[in-house]
Amino acid sequence: MATLLSTHSAKHYQTDQQVKYLHLEAEVDILLQKLTALQKQQLLKKLSTKSSESSELNAG
Repeated sequence: MATLLSTHSAKHYQTDQQVKYLHLEAEVDILLQKLTALQKQQLLKKLSTKSSESSELNAG
């Protein structure tokens, strides 16, 4: 009987760990998406600034 309980506890522990892992994996995915969006935003700002500077130089 003790073996049956130990096996049940081990399965519960394993399932619990898998759930925690999946939650962490989802959180990492969300953070990577946010990072990518911020990097794109930063790149667009740099390109916009360079474009403005280029236009000012050409106008002058």
